[in-house]
Amino acid sequence: MTIALPPSTTATSLGVQQLANAFSPTFSYLRILRNLIIPMPEGHTVPTARIDAVLVCETGVYLFEIKAWRNAFVYRKKSDQSPPRWFLRLHGGKSAREVKDPAWQGGRKTSQLRALLSDELRLQYFVLLPCEGIELEGVMPAAVITQQDLPYIARLVRNNGRLARNYPLLDDRAVDRTVERLLEIQGDLTIDDHLRNCRERSGQVPEAVAMPAWSAPNAMGLQ
Repeated sequence: MTIALPPSTTATSLGVQQLANAFSPTFSYLRILRNLIIPMPEGHTVPTARIDAVLVCETGVYLFEIKAWRNAFVYRKKSDQSPPRWFLRLHGGKSAREVKDPAWQGGRKTSQLRALLSDELRLQYFVLLPCEGIELEGVMPAAVITQQDLPYIARLVRNNGRLARNYPLLDDRAVDRTVERLLEIQGDLTIDDHLRNCRERSGQVPEAVAMPAWSAPNAMGLQ
């Protein structure tokens, strides 16, 4: 197993280590890429996207959107007319902060990567919350997981991949070729390029519609 570890946030580092610890006993060979930058379709609001972690193993390619949320209750408000809205409320606190839907973020990146990879590859995404003190509401999308879920997820993707016949299994060489293809897709793009694209996009957002700052600084890490 090899892990590519360019500089990134503490939460991403923690999440990548948890992935390695959970999946290594289940798969004899795997590769993990961190901070993979991919081009988005022409005309997209931000021309690049960052995938926090990509795990390639025998059964396919698994994308992980890693959030640094900690010591908080995560819940959603649903509406028949619009997608669910996501909120975090600190343990012991009364106020909550609305955050971007991480499942939507992960799905958007997965759809783009699906268009750039072979149809013969299994491609699946998860939202990983690796930090301590996270509590989820009772009904959450199955793709939203915590550190405690990872050993089960590793066994689940192994069993599903080996039993399903709609995608071929990858040997060690195929895993390496898939990683090479992912790096080809990234090309010369860097995390600095992506951050610059995000800043340029933020500068175009009218001040009146900018998200308000939360009144509890440093209360939780947000990505």
